[in-house]
Amino acid sequence: MRIVAVSDLHGNLPKTPACDLLIVAGDVCPDRAAGRHARDRPELQANWVREVFFPWIAEAGAERSVLTWGNHDWCGMSPREGERLKADAPDGVTILVDAELSVQDGASSVSVWASPWSNQFMNWAFMKPPGELAKVYASIPTGLDVLISHQPPYGFGDRFVDVITGRIEHLGSAELLATIERVRPRIVICGHIHEGHGRYIHAGVPIYNVSIVDEQYRHAYEPTTIELR
Repeated sequence: MRIVAVSDLHGNLPKTPACDLLIVAGDVCPDRAAGRHARDRPELQANWVREVFFPWIAEAGAERSVLTWGNHDWCGMSPREGERLKADAPDGVTILVDAELSVQDGASSVSVWASPWSNQFMNWAFMKPPGELAKVYASIPTGLDVLISHQPPYGFGDRFVDVITGRIEHLGSAELLATIERVRPRIVICGHIHEGHGRYIHAGVPIYNVSIVDEQYRHAYEPTTIELR
């Protein structure tokens, strides 16, 4: 199966190669829609998804597409708008929030689980403290093929450099790292920490941070292509 994966679009909609499965690992939307911040008017951000993002993903050249939300996606956090967007998604596009999907790959299938959460930081969407994240991740089953998380695991694709102090921090989730060790998926797809873009390995599990923007929200990286064999 050929997978193309992106995260942290923040309204950027890149050209993607043809693939069997397109994965979008959160932070789909721009913060503002129709001049209003999405925290205050999530329905306006939802309109952007329907009018701009859905046409893009429908024409992206993928047989199937799976997306989850991120901390900038207030429309997905809204119970009303989130459910309406799931229902309105184009054919072949599935929005997953702490849920599993089986994607056909010829005569076999590939299991995918996606979760939108990140460590608590200020007032953003889809954030929980570590204890609550552990409870969310406890529901992820073993034997998965693809684990999608908006945030990265601690120590892998989570490196952040404070431009003022020069201090290096790792901002990923220890609870997610422990879950990867328990579940042992074939691959992990994440984003959230823009400058963490790249491929990493932990305990034999490939971890891809597929953010496409830099810290200034400029399009900086191309979509990541993965051959899952």
